Order: sequence, then structure tokens, then C-alpha cells
Amino acid sequence: YLVIGLFAITMIFVLLLFCASAPYEVDSFSFVVDEKNGDDGNNGHNNHHAFKTIQRCVDELTISPLGDQCLIRHGRYHEEVNLHGLKGTPEIPYVLKGYFDERPVWDGTISIQPTHWDFDEETGICSATIEEEIFALLLNEELLTAARWPNALWSDKTIFNNSYWGHCSTKSSYGHIVDNGAAGLAESGINATGTMAILNIGSFDTYVRPVSYHEPGTDNFTYNHDMGHVHWLNSGNQYYLEAGLALLDAPGEWVYENTSKTLYIIPPNGICPDPSTTDLRGRTIDYGLSITNATGVTIANMTFIASTVHAFNSHGPHHTDGHIDEITLHSIYFKFPASSHRMLGSYALPKQTKLMANQKAPIGRISVINCTFIGSEGVTLIHDGLNNYIHNNLFWWNDWTGQDDRNGGTIKGWGRDTEFSSNTMWYNGATSGLRVGMSPTVKLNHVIGQCAGKIQSDGSGLQIQAHQQTGATVSHNWVHDSPKHGLRFDGDHGGLSGYQGFNVIWNTTGIMTKGDNHTVENNLAIDSHSECDLCVIYKLRHDTYIQNNLTDIINNAAMKADGGKNVFDGGRWPIAGETIENNYFNLDVKVNIEDADNWDFRPVDGGVLTQGSELIGPYEPGTASLTYWIPGQKLYKASTPIPPSGSFVSDSRNVVMFLGGYTADQHHFYFGSDEALVKYASMDDEEFRQSHSGDHNICLLPSLLSNTKYFWRVDVQWGGYVYKGDVWTFTTENN
Repeated sequence: YLVIGLFAITMIFVLLLFCASAPYEVDSFSFVVDEKNGDDGNNGHNNHHAFKTIQRCVDELTISPLGDQCLIRHGRYHEEVNLHGLKGTPEIPYVLKGYFDERPVWDGTISIQPTHWDFDEETGICSATIEEEIFALLLNEELLTAARWPNALWSDKTIFNNSYWGHCSTKSSYGHIVDNGAAGLAESGINATGTMAILNIGSFDTYVRPVSYHEPGTDNFTYNHDMGHVHWLNSGNQYYLEAGLALLDAPGEWVYENTSKTLYIIPPNGICPDPSTTDLRGRTIDYGLSITNATGVTIANMTFIASTVHAFNSHGPHHTDGHIDEITLHSIYFKFPASSHRMLGSYALPKQTKLMANQKAPIGRISVINCTFIGSEGVTLIHDGLNNYIHNNLFWWNDWTGQDDRNGGTIKGWGRDTEFSSNTMWYNGATSGLRVGMSPTVKLNHVIGQCAGKIQSDGSGLQIQAHQQTGATVSHNWVHDSPKHGLRFDGDHGGLSGYQGFNVIWNTTGIMTKGDNHTVENNLAIDSHSECDLCVIYKLRHDTYIQNNLTDIINNAAMKADGGKNVFDGGRWPIAGETIENNYFNLDVKVNIEDADNWDFRPVDGGVLTQGSELIGPYEPGTASLTYWIPGQKLYKASTPIPPSGSFVSDSRNVVMFLGGYTADQHHFYFGSDEALVKYASMDDEEFRQSHSGDHNICLLPSLLSNTKYFWRVDVQWGGYVYKGDVWTFTTENN
């Protein structure tokens, strides 16, 4: 077989994924778009007669047969394209995609090249007059931070941490914020009047309003509280200030004043941008692509920078005329897809990626497959529809404000029967990772660090609200390293008949199950930083009624499990449920797991979790199946090594596991104690140990020596193509 490099295999991987999603081949015509060499007066039939703009090609599709496509050449396309009325089918969609292995950039920015910069040596501020109003600024395709107080930056991700927010005194009230002194508003000396205040004053809701009045040297300011009742927390409210020249004082910050059309920036390197060596770009558009009244459209294999997609029914969301259906985003890299307009004085919500089909129509499906979302403000993805499919995506470092006044989250769905599967969510800022519509299937997702910086209160990594629970299935997920609940069913009287099974939750505030008539089975919940790892609520705070009367609690393992706090006597309620069988709730549960600290959650064979008529927990013991389920996005290469690379493990360890490459045919395992030999080994060398087909991902190890560093890699094969995997390590310790 042919061993090939990263770029080539990435392109092959993307093409394989896209081709796999097409139900069957049809005769279709491909128009070509080339922003460098094309002309909209051409017919678009080939490279020599390419169109110049995407809009011109889309217009051609409106008079073309089903299945025709726009192949977009490499380049930057600064366009606001309107795709209206195309009527493809699921089997024969219209397609907009990158030209073969090229990835065009749908660009929401313009180049900023002032003829002259003024430089203030005392402050380090560069300033220049520019023509266009901008609301985000990128330097060499990395986001610069709108000037703010307290200081924090996108570049080091401190903007996700509430240690870099101001905190409200209990003297605060609607319309009047009093700083508690920890960040030192009074001592800062700034004049905050006219800046934008990001106000987390509603627990899980965050609002933005201009500062009406602030006197320098004082610890309080006013704003117009026109949002009505909010979930005010006297001891938990927090804020920061943004978008004012008075706040500009740190490298990596910027301000644009639209009254004078002046851009101010403190460059990270202290040198005013030189267009010959740096690429300074300002965002001027929100939606690069608007899709209206269309069906059967696929967008694939390209990058959106500071730009995103909006699909909707122009007649209104509940009209069947002009409905949206079978819209697919496939293998798209969204970098900074949504940006606020706070720099321009607007406190409206950022214009997020929105794909809005009609869930009440007989049809109306959205698919988002193998996409990446990074650096979005506000809710990262909003979708509505029937049988939506959100699969194998990566959501990372999104939403550092949490701005949403309607129970937001990283992903928010209003549809029915959505499948949200095999996604990775990495250190997103909002209080909730996922809020989803009616009767969803949520499986095989890996959620890490949700709201780790505590920029909002309440929340959960995976949260199913009360009226969405009937028929909901939440299974085979990992959620960890978050101050929020890992998995949560909201409740009171509305939450009924949901399923929580085979999930692993650790280093969170555990699993919270409210409502009734649920099934909670084969979960593992450990290392919670709350009073219970598995909380199946009996009575909630001062409520008089009992919850979970008909809930079944079966085959679960947890360090601490109960029915919640008894506010009447200060103790804890016993765990609620009608059937409570074959569970193991004990602080020593990790002793009965192979290696929980290194993500090996199999029960110890012969231990207490394997003694009953049914296994306790989400995994089988031993290696007989050669399969160990691992959640999250699959890549073009093997990933998620277990034990994690760099781990220390027992010298009695006998297996390693991995998450396989997406759609791979085979995986090839190499192992040894010499890094170079493992890195360069072929299947003819002794470091090659075995090959796996299908879902098999448990690799058997030889006997290990103590205090020895070992190396391993897994190659991924599709047909005759092989991608050589990363070299991972672990070090043995005495058992």
C-alpha cells in the first residue's frame, strides 16, 4: 500500500467523506469559479472560462438541472451570496464545494492597508483612518481582542476565564452595577461611560448594554435595565467592559471609532502593521452565504473565515411555502464564524450560524457533518428541523461572553428527533454545551471543559430541558473537567420518559436527573466536586412533591449517589426511583476500574462490578471483544490514545486503545521501546504487532518492564492509502 503525507491524506479523507455522503452518482455538470483568473462574463464551463464570483455560479444553478455543482478554486471570496429557491433532492442535491483538493476561503474580511500609521511611543498605540466600518479585526488570520477591562486576550484564552471579569457587590441592583473591589474598577482610573458592559446578571443568561454613566475613580456605573426580570444572583453577578478607547492599554487589543473612522491597535509585537509582512484584515459582513426557500443543497470542502451561513424560510419559520429541507454542511472549517457588533455600538446578539428548517412540516432536515467551529461569539450553532443530523464535528474555544437572553449554549436546537453524535466539544465558554429539541438522540460525544472559566452560572455539558425529554436518549458520552453538571435532565413536573445510559462523567458536578419515569442505567460517575456524583432527585429544595417515582436506576456505578439535598433537616435524601437494582455506590469504585485516571473505564474482571447477574457500568471487562467505545470526533488519523500520551501506567498493563480514523478500513499497530524504530517501522519490522478491521481498537501488549518508556503508533488505511499515525508514549511504574 501507499504511505502518504498529511496534506494528501487530508484531501483524500475529505473527498472520501463527501463521496460517502452522496447516495449515488448522477450525470451532473460542474461549473468552475476562480476569483483570480475568472470573469463573470464567461460561461463557467471549465478553468479557461471560469466564473469570477460564487454568486454568478449560484445564479447559473437556478437554471440548471438537478445535481449540477459549483467547483470553487483556491482563493479568497469576499461575497454575500444569496442562494434562493434551488430545489434539489436528498439523492441529487445541488452542490457548492472546493475544486477537487483545493479549499477556497469564504472571507468576511477586507484587507486593511492604511497609507500611514501614527505611532504613540508612550502608549504603543498605532492609529490610522480607514474607510470601512469593521466589527472584528484579524492579524495574520488570528483574532485580536476588542479593548476591554479587566484585560484578557483571545490569544491566550484568558477571555474564557471569569478571573478576568469584574465581580458585582451585593449592593448592585437593576440598572446599577457596584464593583466588589476584587478587580478594582475605582482604582483603574478609567472612564467607562459609553463603553459596552457585558453583564452576566441572569445566572445562565448574559446581556449587553452601554454604560450610561460612570465617573472615573468610582466603583459603580449605570446602564439601562430594559430587559425586565432576570435570574439575578446577588452573590454571583459579574461583568466586563469593552469597546472604548479608554480601555485600550494592552498588546493584542484594538478599537475602532466609527465617528472618526479611526482604527487604534496595540500590535502584539509593538510594531505598526506593515502590509508587506503582515496581513491585517477587518470584518465587514456577517453572512457570506444566505440560503432561502431551498431544498437539497450541499456546501462542502471549504473554509469560512469571519463569515458564516444562514439558511431560513423567507416567508417565515412556520410557512410550508419556501421551506428549507436537506441542507448539508460537510467538511467546512468555520473560523470566527460569528462576531458581535459591540465595537459599532450595537448590543444585539451576534449573527450566529443558523440553519432553520421547519420542524412542523412533513420534511425539513439539516445536516452538519465533519465540520469545525472555532472562535464564535454567542451560540455557535442554532438549528431547527426534523431528523437533523449533527455528526462528527469539532466545537472548540467558542463563546467567551455567553451573550444570549433565551437559555443559550454552545449548540442550541429547536427541532425534533435530532441526532447529535460523535462530536467533540472542547473548552467552550457557555454554561451549557448542548441544548437540543424534542426527543433527541445524543450519543458518543466527548465534552471537555464546558464553561471551565465560570463565565455563567448553572448549566451542564449535556442538558436536556424538561419538555424535550420524552423519547430522549443520552448514551455513550464522556463529559469531564467542568464546574458544571456533566449530564442533566431538567425537571419539576415536565420532564418525563428520558433515557440516560452508558455515560462516563468525571471531574464535574455529576449527573443530575429530575423529572420522572426515566431510565438511568450503566452510567459511571466519579470524582465529582459536589455532594453527589449521581443525583436522582427525590425532592428539589423546598418542593413538596416527590420526583422520579417511576424512574429505574439500574447497573450504575458512582462514588456518591443520592436524591439531593434535604433542605428541611440539612441532610441528603436517598436516591429516588421505583426500581433501584444492581448499582454500586461507594467511594472505592475506582479501585474496581482498570485505570480510570488514564481513561480506561473497563471494570476489573472478577471485581464487584462484574459479580451480579448483569455488569455494572458502561463497559465490558477484559479484551474478548477487541472493542472499546471511545466518543468524539473521528479524524483522518487515529486519535484519543488510551492511556493518553505521556501517561504513567502500571507495569501489568496489557492493552492500549485508540479512536479509529473516520470511515477507515483497517488500522495497523506498532509498539516498542525505541522511539525512532516505532516512528519509522513498516509492517516488515518487529515493531509491527497487529492489524485491526472494523471497529476493533484494543491492541494487546507484550509483557512490560517496570520503569520503562514505551512508544506506539496506529496507522489508518483506506483502500490502498495509509496515513502514518502520531507516536504516543507511556511509562511503566511498579505495580
